[in-house]
Amino acid sequence: MTITDIYEAAKARGLVRSLRQFSTHFLGMAPNHAADTGLARCSADALLRLYRRLGELRQPDLQARAFGCLLASERQDGDTRAVRR
Repeated sequence: MTITDIYEAAKARGLVRSLRQFSTHFLGMAPNHAADTGLARCSADALLRLYRRLGELRQPDLQARAFGCLLASERQDGDTRAVRR
């Protein structure tokens, strides 16, 4: 599941009304963040905020999917750092 899928699921459940609200209330970013950078390019910090927020809202299935995205992000960043050295 991607961040976009998590956003769509949260929207379907009535947890969020718009991408702008998702950016601020779930990712802890500026309202235009998701629209400008795209959800696929979320930082690890934003993904961690998403994970925590979904826990606060008692959405364990979405929280688990956010955790998977966070782990994938960390693996990708680790690979990138390894290539730069």
